[in-house]
Amino acid sequence: MLDISLVVFRPSLPDLQRTLHSLAAIRNEFGTLWILISGRSALRASVQSMIDDAGLGQSVQVEHRFDNLGFASGHNRLLKRAFSAGAVRVLVLNPDVLLEPGAVSALSAAVEQQPENCLYGPALARIGADSSSVALVDSLGIAWSRSGRHFDIDQGLPLPRLDGTMSDVCGVTGACMLVSAGAFDTIVSGTGYFFDDTFLAYREDAELCIRAGQVGVGSRSVMLSGFGHVRSVRGFQRGKVIPDLLGVRNRFLMKWRLGKHRPGNSVLAGFRDVLVIVAVLLGERSSMPGLKESFAIRRYSMVTSKLRRTNA
Repeated sequence: MLDISLVVFRPSLPDLQRTLHSLAAIRNEFGTLWILISGRSALRASVQSMIDDAGLGQSVQVEHRFDNLGFASGHNRLLKRAFSAGAVRVLVLNPDVLLEPGAVSALSAAVEQQPENCLYGPALARIGADSSSVALVDSLGIAWSRSGRHFDIDQGLPLPRLDGTMSDVCGVTGACMLVSAGAFDTIVSGTGYFFDDTFLAYREDAELCIRAGQVGVGSRSVMLSGFGHVRSVRGFQRGKVIPDLLGVRNRFLMKWRLGKHRPGNSVLAGFRDVLVIVAVLLGERSSMPGLKESFAIRRYSMVTSKLRRTNA
């Protein structure tokens, strides 16, 4: 039986409430729900009230912090706690993902006889703001373009046949990622960390999966039904200040961290890097702080990259 980890920071409370109620409906399909809440005491009280209202009770381990560790560091902390407590697998989950009864059990059964040194991501369906499924794909894994952009496979297309088959992909989305203790240990010992703490949020799943592949941990997409995501930012959509800023920032952190291992054609990816800088300088000025910060920690990112040192 797997555990589940959930990081909560400035959440959409209606989305979070729906997620908690969907977890309560499958209480017998997982062990412990690990939740990290970042924010004021009022948020802690609100989330605790939702937990009690959903009837999750003793199945939840809540940690509250006033500072924001971010998605990456938050899940790193929860994964370490869960595996230290004896968990064999943990499902990393966004607070806007809905799970149908039987879905988690099916995922556990599907990976039971599969290699442990692998990250697994179930097919995610797109869920509307009213919790209705629209029979479209949210993510079937992560792929990369030749210009060094990553994207969710088949996002916005009709859902394919969800028959339990698996396929190797470049990565799986961090919105719903199954991590085994063995894969976690291999990635941490081989590269220094699981999610990259410098990323805070956005793109950390794509970077993780490339780095994991360099130490023998693959990524597989599992065609299973029952997993849905209420995504606020889709595809290459722009226009939301924080996601745009972090997207720019983390594109360059990925460049510094991965070096020659960043997917795509090096010339085309480098050309797009220049285009992104020009676009920020001439148009998307709200992303300037992210661009500046990525260059401010460039040397740190390169020097502390274990992957770079190992493959020098």
